[in-house]
Amino acid sequence: MIIRGNSAAGKSTLALDLQRALGPGTANVGQDHLRRVILREHDVPNGDNIDFVDQTVRYCAGIGYHVILEGILYSPHYGSMLRRLIAEHRGPTHVFYLDVPLEETLRRHEGRPMTVTAEKLREWYNPLDLLGVPGEITVDGRYGVRETLAFVLDRIGPVSPARPDSARFLDRTPHD
Repeated sequence: MIIRGNSAAGKSTLALDLQRALGPGTANVGQDHLRRVILREHDVPNGDNIDFVDQTVRYCAGIGYHVILEGILYSPHYGSMLRRLIAEHRGPTHVFYLDVPLEETLRRHEGRPMTVTAEKLREWYNPLDLLGVPGEITVDGRYGVRETLAFVLDRIGPVSPARPDSARFLDRTPHD
């Protein structure tokens, strides 16, 4: 599953809630964590993080995990990689784009500890940066967390447990 959208669209929150809802054996791969925390890389064309994201998703799927990939994943930088992942994945693939208006993005950033200027957010904002893949769903990002989670769960339908050995997994997130 791929969850994309602009900054402050609710991608990370949705991905964490989905990981909890789908249960053990669900990997939550965050673009920001791989790019900004592990590699400390800016989002640039042909950046090292693009292959890192690709290989992380493939590894997790290859060992039997359901995978949620979330991030801005700007299509001019990540589109080719994402389309390859989708085309080569053997199971069902779901692609969601959280569409949040610029004004709402600016409002949500006001309460965040990360200090990014409104000017910088306007510069980064890309309305409807869709991949154009079959089945891609645009989600009105102005809905609340619960409504968005319910909408996405309804669209993906029932999901069987990814791993039968669920006793070995943490029952809480590392932040709990």
